[in-house]
Formats: sequence, C-alpha cells, structure tokens
Amino acid sequence: MSWTEAQYAQYRKDGYLMVRGLLSSADLQALHAALPDLLSGDDAADGLHREREKSGAVRQVYLAHRHSPPFQALVRRPEILEPVRALTGNDVYVWHSKINVKDAFEGGVWLWHQDYGYWMWDGVDPKLISCMVLLDRATLNNGCLTVVAGSHRWGRQEHYADTVTTSYKQWCVDVPTLKARVNEEDIRPVTGEPGDVLFFDCNLLHGSNHNMSPLPRKTFIVCYNDVANPPRPVEDPRPDWVVARNFEPVRGKATPPIRA
Repeated sequence: MSWTEAQYAQYRKDGYLMVRGLLSSADLQALHAALPDLLSGDDAADGLHREREKSGAVRQVYLAHRHSPPFQALVRRPEILEPVRALTGNDVYVWHSKINVKDAFEGGVWLWHQDYGYWMWDGVDPKLISCMVLLDRATLNNGCLTVVAGSHRWGRQEHYADTVTTSYKQWCVDVPTLKARVNEEDIRPVTGEPGDVLFFDCNLLHGSNHNMSPLPRKTFIVCYNDVANPPRPVEDPRPDWVVARNFEPVRGKATPPIRA
C-alpha cells in the first residue's frame, strides 16, 4: 500500500501519519501468538532485553525483531519500508525495536519528550523515523499515545532526566518550555484499533498517560535510521539492544524518494 502525495504532505506538516488497518487479522494473530514468550522469557536465555515497572510488570521488550519470526517479518514489510525509505531518501537499518506494554490499571506514564532528545547523545543526526504498530486497542482510557502536531518543526528541545516518576529514567521536556510552545489545539490523542500503524518523526513531541482502563495496551515500535547516519563515537555509548551496531539495510520493496 503506497502513500499518496497528500499523505506525505500531511506527514511533513504534522510530523506523523496514522495508517489504518495496515495489518490483517492473520498478521495480528501471528504477532499475538509470539507475545507470551516475549513477555515472560529470561534475558540471559533468549537474548532479549526487558524493562520493568516498579511493580515488576514488564514495561518494554527490546530486540523482538531479531529473535521472533513474526516480528522479524514485520520490520521488513513493504507497506512500512516503502514510505520510510521515501521520507529518508535512502536505505534504512533498524536502530532498535521495542514492545511497549501498559497492563490494565498498571501501565505507567511517558512524560512529554522527543525521541531525538535521547538519541542526539548517541551521535546521530535527526534522520530517524519510528513506526508504532498497535497490537491492542489504543483508547483515551488505556493510555494511548498523545502527540503535539507540528512540533517536529521546532527542532530538538532541551531535555532533563526524570528518575522519579517511573522505574525507568526518562528524558523529558521541562514545564517552562512546554508552557511556552504547546498549544491546546495541537495536542492530539492517537487512538486506534489493532493493526493500525503510526509513522512519526524523531523530533515529534509525544507522551502518554497511565492506563486507567481494564484494557491492556501493547504496541510494537520499530525505529529506522538512514544508513548514511550511523552513530558517531561518543563517550559511554549505550548498549546494542537500544543502539544497534548492525547497519545492514533492511531489504524490501523500494520506491523513488518523494520530496517536498
């Protein structure tokens, strides 16, 4: 499924685009069948990396795209790769992938941030694009992603490290900056059904609320980086599970770049 010129224009304007129903019920069935092992396994045994809530519940699972066949296939889907390559104008590799989990009544918040607020420190330029696959329904009550439309055009904002709100250190945009830059009418909840896929820029400001619902909310996010943008040497480089050192292009159907 190729994007229209209007869809590319919308992405460039807002910094994100939701494509509804990109995955079939059979696709989702295969992904869900793989989830129990991915969520309950042992890092030392299966090569994955898991982050947990303060309660011990799994919050994130990294590296499914390397170890789980359905997720390996997913990151190579032409319907995902084609627009990503068109937007970057080049081949891409997987920067990292993660399954984000918000258990019913338990999943924690993600404070306002830009992904490039983290990734700048890894020695790359802002040429990364993320694709978030909804594995469950995403609703206002179960902590759907919330974005600020057009915020990618601000460029990277300064971030600070929050080590208190959750068990996982978050880099966040401070409140004075948010008050100065965010307009209420630009804040948009990204709700959807399983199989919907959100494409978004690495400088898009986003966050999500606590899961206040009996519905769990799981998503799979794969981030692609331009092959001409590998990380430069930095002090204290982060591990391979979050900053890949394998720069092999992801192979799939390619189209000529569409430029603004």
